[in-house]
Amino acid sequence: MALLEVGPGMGQQPIKAKGKDGNVFTIDAKKVMITAGGFGANFDMIKHYDPKLIGFKTTNAPGSLGEGVKMAESINAKLVDMEYIQIHPTTVPGKGILITEGVRGDGAILVNEQGKRFINELLTRDVVSQNILKQPNAHAYVIFNDALVKQNKTIDTYFKQKLVFEGDSVEALAAAIKMDPKQLSATLSAYTGYAKANKDTEFGRESFKQALDTGKYYAIEVTPGIYHTMGGIAINTKAQVIDNQGKVIPNLFAAGEAAGGVHGANRLGGNSLADIVTFGRIGADEAVKEIKAGK
Repeated sequence: MALLEVGPGMGQQPIKAKGKDGNVFTIDAKKVMITAGGFGANFDMIKHYDPKLIGFKTTNAPGSLGEGVKMAESINAKLVDMEYIQIHPTTVPGKGILITEGVRGDGAILVNEQGKRFINELLTRDVVSQNILKQPNAHAYVIFNDALVKQNKTIDTYFKQKLVFEGDSVEALAAAIKMDPKQLSATLSAYTGYAKANKDTEFGRESFKQALDTGKYYAIEVTPGIYHTMGGIAINTKAQVIDNQGKVIPNLFAAGEAAGGVHGANRLGGNSLADIVTFGRIGADEAVKEIKAGK
């Protein structure tokens, strides 16, 4: 749906819109809540707010274009934290497919193209991402084995998408990804020792669910990709939209990724779901209260 006309009286005068069939219709609502998501697939906005991310792929759906944010901005809504764009450390190069953090959480490790670990795999997304970007050719490989595949069923999807390299041994996997077999074997041996001792003396990892000492072995190539936009429409604790003068815009609310200022510079995993549900309900409750009060 593409909006054709939005004026300063949003919520007081109808909004004209055009559907995918080209027909124009009218939305006449007493209250409006913008929940159109972020702008992670709008590369013009990405370039404007964080030029360092030019050329990055995105895990976002094609419709994540920031249209709700731009509509609000057109009626003087304040935008906040627009420069804070989160990149996820493990996306498939050129495809924007996300490799969930659960794979690393269940015991996988990251190695660079030389077969060496370079980071505690369970640090925050921004830290892991920046360290991957420092590696040769700005990519890495998620390495795991059969034991993890049996535990984490999400990996089945990656096999179906043909994203996984595999080998019956460490040496066979190294050949599949064109990596030094001696170095990869040494890395896996060292990590297995850390896992069995429950102490990573090299990078300080504290969670070990798998010792990578049995195969088959698998690898997925990854690089950081655009994942979440923390910035958006400024709201108050009632999910009401705030204008550039710090005043509430009557009848207008926002929630979810379209709203900014909730997560700061780096959203923690899972918090967007809490954000959506919490401010969606708060905003809806406030809208109902206002309508019942004749506002």
